[in-house]
Amino acid sequence: MSILRLGHDDRGSTLPLILGFFLVALLAVAGSVAAGDAFVHQRSLQDVCDGAAAAAAASAADLARGSALAGGAELRFAGAQAAVAAYLARDGDRAHVQAVTGLSQDATVLTVRCEQTSGIVFGAMFGLGRGVHQSARSSARAPLS
Repeated sequence: MSILRLGHDDRGSTLPLILGFFLVALLAVAGSVAAGDAFVHQRSLQDVCDGAAAAAAASAADLARGSALAGGAELRFAGAQAAVAAYLARDGDRAHVQAVTGLSQDATVLTVRCEQTSGIVFGAMFGLGRGVHQSARSSARAPLS
């Protein structure tokens, strides 16, 4: 019957294992926080894009009611672009959002494509020190009569 005994050279061998598990756990927590932060920024961008599309649609409807010109689509489009710019300028947090407005061929559906680069927490740990490029798209039907 042999009894296993730890030799003098085996002492302290669990310390590297514990440190290794701690680093893995730290990376998992940092990754979760970074992913959550990127998700929150994406949801915020989508909210801004939805609001810009609604503002553009309302503006297009207002201009269409006040315009008796046959070629009113250009006027509605210009008004929609101005409404999106005004909506983004209202709040300083929206200043970094870039928006492109589009108008359907029948001039009833407005599409807004928004883009931003968001800095995320612990982004540098994962090679994203310059931030994450995010985009969102929203459309709204102009309430034209």
